[in-house]
Amino acid sequence: MHRTRALAASLAASLAFAVGAIAAPAPQTDASRLATQYSSWAGGQSNADALVAGLRNGAPVTLVTNGADRSVSIAGFSPTGPMSYGAVNHALSNAQRSLARLGITRPNAEQIQAALIGGEVMASGGELVAVRGSVNARGGAGPVASR
Repeated sequence: MHRTRALAASLAASLAFAVGAIAAPAPQTDASRLATQYSSWAGGQSNADALVAGLRNGAPVTLVTNGADRSVSIAGFSPTGPMSYGAVNHALSNAQRSLARLGITRPNAEQIQAALIGGEVMASGGELVAVRGSVNARGGAGPVASR
C-alpha cells in the first residue's frame, strides 16, 4: 500500500512537471521579438512578420493596411538581399522615425514602403514629401494596389 502511494505520488509529480514544461512559453526568437516591437506601427502582426522575414531573408514583402475610413492600402517590394536582425531593426527604426518626423505615426502600407525603399508620402500637413528610404530594393517597388 505504501509502495502504491509512493508510485502514485511520483507519477503525479512527473505529470505536473511535464504539463508545466509543455505549458511554458517558447523563448522568443529575434524575428518574433522584432515583429512584436513593430506590429503596431506596421498595421498589425502579419505586416510586421512579413517585414521582418522579408528583410531578413531578402524575400518579397507585401503589406496590407486598413484605414480608419475603411480604405485599404496594399504595397510591396523586394529587398536586394538578406539582412542581419540588427540591420532589420535599424531599417525599421529609421523608417518609423522618418515618418514620425512628418507627423505620420500610424502609416499605411504605401507610406511604410516609401519609408523603407524611398518614394513620396503625403505628410500630415498635406504636402507631398520625398523620403529617402532605409533599405535598398530591386525592381517593381511601386504600390501593388490602393483603393
